[in-house]
Formats: sequence, C-alpha cells, structure tokens
Amino acid sequence: MSNVYNIPSAAVEDVVEQLTELYSSAYMGGVLQTAPSAMLWGAMGVGKSTAVAEIADRLSERIQTKAAVTEIRLLNFSPVDLRGIPAADTQRQFTVWLKPKIFDMDRDMVHILFLDEISAAPQALQASAYQIALDKRIGEFPLPENCIVICAGNRTTDRSVAFRMPKALANRLMHFEVQADFESWYRWAARKEIDPRVIGYLAFDNSRLAAEAGVEELAFPTPRTWEYVSRLLKTSGKEPAELHLLLSGCIGVSNAAEFESWCSIYRKLPSVEDILSGRCTAQIREMDVLYALVSSLLACVSQRKESLKTRELENICNYASYFPADFAALLFRGFLQIQGMDRKLAAVSSFLSWMKKNKRYL
Repeated sequence: MSNVYNIPSAAVEDVVEQLTELYSSAYMGGVLQTAPSAMLWGAMGVGKSTAVAEIADRLSERIQTKAAVTEIRLLNFSPVDLRGIPAADTQRQFTVWLKPKIFDMDRDMVHILFLDEISAAPQALQASAYQIALDKRIGEFPLPENCIVICAGNRTTDRSVAFRMPKALANRLMHFEVQADFESWYRWAARKEIDPRVIGYLAFDNSRLAAEAGVEELAFPTPRTWEYVSRLLKTSGKEPAELHLLLSGCIGVSNAAEFESWCSIYRKLPSVEDILSGRCTAQIREMDVLYALVSSLLACVSQRKESLKTRELENICNYASYFPADFAALLFRGFLQIQGMDRKLAAVSSFLSWMKKNKRYL
C-alpha cells in the first residue's frame, strides 16, 4: 500500500488483468454503465498509457467486440470546451449545447474514455471531470452505455507538473498506484517484440528498467524510454555504439554507455541457426552471456512463430534444458507469452520433460 495516498500498489500487468476482468464481466452482464471509473497513478513513463491500450486489446479479445480508446487531456480543454458550444434552439428561445465531436462515439463498440495526465490540470479544470467520472455524462449528454472511464496521472511527488486531486473527484474513482515491475514488463516485451538486446540487458539488471532520476536529469530510463531505444535500434539497423547520441538522448549518457558495453556480449553468443538445427553443443555458463542468449532465442521464436517447425522448437527447448533452471524458466515464460506458442510447446517432448522436473520455477 502507498503510505502517502492509502491506495493499493501493483505491477502494470496485475492492474491490466484486474480491470480487464472487471469490465469484461460487467459487459457480459449488461451492466458496464455501472462499473466504477478507474484512476492510474504512477511515475513518468511507467506504462500507464500502455496499460490502457492493453486493456482495450484484451477486452476486445474476451468480449469479441471492438474496444477503442478515446484519449483526452484535460489541460488542452476548458470546462466550456468539454460541455460543448452554446447555440439557440430552433425556436430561438433557449440555449442548447452542441457536444464536442470527440464524444461522438459509435454505440456498437466499447469505448474507453481515457482522461490522461488528469493531475496536470489545475483543480478547477479537474472539477469538470466530476460528472464524467461518476455519472458518465457531459452536461446534458450521456456517454454511450458501453463506455468505460479511466484516468491517469503523475503523483505530486514525481517531480512533474501535478496538482492535488480534489477529494470530490477522488471519491468518484477507484485508485491504483502503478509500479514498474520487471516480470510484468518482460511478458509485455515478449509479446511486443522489443529488441532482444534491450530485453537481455534489463533481464541482466532489473534495476535499470526504471532508474531513479536525479533532480536535474532530463534523460533517464523508464519503460517508455527503453521502448524508444528498441525502436531506434530496429529502425536504424545499426549497433548501439553507433547510436550513442540518440540513445543518450533517451536514457541518459551514463546509462547508454553501460547498455552499449553490455551489448558487446552478443558477439560471444552461439549461432541461433545452429541451435535451431540442433548442431550447437556449446554450453554457456557466464550469467551475462546467458541473459543475452535467452533474449536472442526469445526474439527468434517470436519473429518466426508462424513458420517455426516443431523440430526446431524441440531443438531450442532441448538446448535450453541444459541452462541453469532459472534461465530456462526465464526463456520458457517468454515463450508462453507469445500467442499460440502454448499449443506448440504442448507437442515438444523436451519442454514437457523439463516442466515435470522444474514447474516450480515458472
């Protein structure tokens, strides 16, 4: 529990799963309109926005209906903007309100109205969200029945622009403090095909996932900036050392240098193609190289999931079964996050044999 806010703290994955379960059950029961709105608190770049997108994706799968996210930043609006533009009625006797186009939602879909960076708005502007959060209305206009409201923002202790949330608004929301957690991030990274060097480095040193930033630091590691690093590596096709300036701009000079130095370990890795074919017999014992090899194999399986042959997967699992148990478990946990891979692994004898002896590690 957070000592400051008296709210539960949880990894991103746990919050995503709990809210997905809540909203999918409410939808199937026809009571989505009554489901309480949620507020995600957390440090910059911890993954709050990504969590909302993940909720939409999982919700779509579970209820077999498209779930879309409509993002609003209150700081870009005034209370009048949210209510709409006043206009005369047809008899020109009363004022009516024309609601903003952003709230024109397809009623055949499920919508997540995402009020991002809500704590960056002054309290007077946050107050405009009272009715949205509790009554799911904007002035005289109700939101569609299949509409979920989720808010997110930084805490006042996060060295960011943040105002205290009015208690009247706070009492209309379920609150969660979202924390960076490597295991949660690792499962997400495996699904999203994050560059294997980034996965391997952070598996080697979990503390670098979301390092504490100094008072004056502008570039520092967070789940968000590591995703930027992955994009830069994939887009350029260059070695990390060749991108030192760009990487430093994302995660800071010292962190970029340490990451680049660690990436040189990749030169020591055995050939993935040799492992796939069953030709590789070299046994790796150095921990840093093992972390790199696990992330390399995970990336290979993720990229080839459609074309990967059962024999190739058998060879990988057989090779990995000789790893120390915690490293084999790290690899297999990543495999199980890849869509459809659980069915393929069910036909791999070396994986099933390892599971019988070491299931506790998973």
